[in-house]
Amino acid sequence: MKNSKWIGAALASALLVTGGAVSVLATSSQVSAAAVNTAAVEGSMSWSINGTPVTLSTINSGGYKLYSLSQVAAELGAGLVHGSSGIQLNDSKGLHSVQLQPGVKSYQVDGETLEFTVAPVVRNGKTYVELTKLVTALGGELAADAHTILSFARPAGSFDTLHWSADGSLIANRSDAESSLLYKFTQTPGNYDLFSSSEGAVDFAVSADQQWGAFSDETGQLKLINLSTGLISPLGKDTSVKTDIVWSSDGKTLYFVQGDKQEKLAQISVETGEIKALLEDKVENKSELRISADGKSAVYIVNITGTAKNDADSTEDSLTVDFSKAGEQLYKLDLTTKGAKPAALTTTPDNKLYPEILAGGSVTYLSADADGNAANTLKLIAADGKSTDVALGAEANWSIGVSTGLVVSGTTADGNTVIYSIAGSAAPVELYRTAEDVSEVAVSADGSKLAIISDGKVLVIQNGKALQLSVSPEAAN
Repeated sequence: MKNSKWIGAALASALLVTGGAVSVLATSSQVSAAAVNTAAVEGSMSWSINGTPVTLSTINSGGYKLYSLSQVAAELGAGLVHGSSGIQLNDSKGLHSVQLQPGVKSYQVDGETLEFTVAPVVRNGKTYVELTKLVTALGGELAADAHTILSFARPAGSFDTLHWSADGSLIANRSDAESSLLYKFTQTPGNYDLFSSSEGAVDFAVSADQQWGAFSDETGQLKLINLSTGLISPLGKDTSVKTDIVWSSDGKTLYFVQGDKQEKLAQISVETGEIKALLEDKVENKSELRISADGKSAVYIVNITGTAKNDADSTEDSLTVDFSKAGEQLYKLDLTTKGAKPAALTTTPDNKLYPEILAGGSVTYLSADADGNAANTLKLIAADGKSTDVALGAEANWSIGVSTGLVVSGTTADGNTVIYSIAGSAAPVELYRTAEDVSEVAVSADGSKLAIISDGKVLVIQNGKALQLSVSPEAAN
């Protein structure tokens, strides 16, 4: 995949770049006299290249600042060779080839002819060129205002469905692409790869060890995706509708809601593909399935609809619908007792979101007023059935269970997004705060790594600060 497709901003600027030889130095016999500038003033300029401060040699020539070609190429990890037809550079991934000549404005990038604003200049045996055009020609990204350079440009686009994998990478779907495109990002800006283009693999449930993902394709076939290689393989042969897939903590079993009307709970063995029914109570509209870490209980939501009522004549005019008991309710199922009946955990009319089973058997969920007249509340239902509110300094809008407890996202009164970690009964600890809109939060299984989607961009949070791994489409233009 060529990163040049998403070259970051070639910012309008008077910065003119000079790349440099890695091991082969130009000699005066290789350079025409017209290319040599003995009057140019030498200087230097500080930049951050791949996060490291670097001082680059420059010359001021004809009102423009040009940069040492050999030095820039070395800092970007590009190969540089002088030949009879000029100078050739290749980026470290072997994706881009650049050919240029001192004293000549035109140059070639991957076979396409482009033009410098000012022709490369030779001074004291060194070639100097425009910085911006050299960096972008090699597939890099340059921000003039921030004086930062990346060897490889970050991908541009709008992303969603963010997941961590075991190797510390992030997998995200580019939602504005014409077809399915999953990218895998390291935590180094500009270092990414196309991970998968499978239409069904846009979203998947991640195993506890973050080695595997599981999803159901458009036919209902369960599939596994290796989060290291991207290899996809089928699991079993059943093609019934499956939603809300959940992994067991040991990675040997997948649980899911089954049926056209989401009326069943079932499990499948990852080793054999054998499906086993867990609950067939004919209650429809089950969702948000969760399984306890010990595999002994399940929690899920049932969306209860209105009940139709009619008189003895069953006329159309006499038909009414009773919505008095409609709404979302949480249920808990004992998976260790054969024939166990689901037990209702809630009876209130509020909407229930993001249920989680915590250590010790307590259950949390986000309570949202069905009419939108009250603020969201994070609720905790203890093992004895007692419900309490979890105090936060923000209105909760998302939560997820991790091995240490909960990670919760909320919005403050002044519109900021705050992400908290809650370990057991301890007070919430703020992990990150931003004034930007946050649409998704991804947390590693152990709760140690945090990433977000903000305005479609992928950001990883390190020591409370956001490191941007992708750019918006507008930024690349």
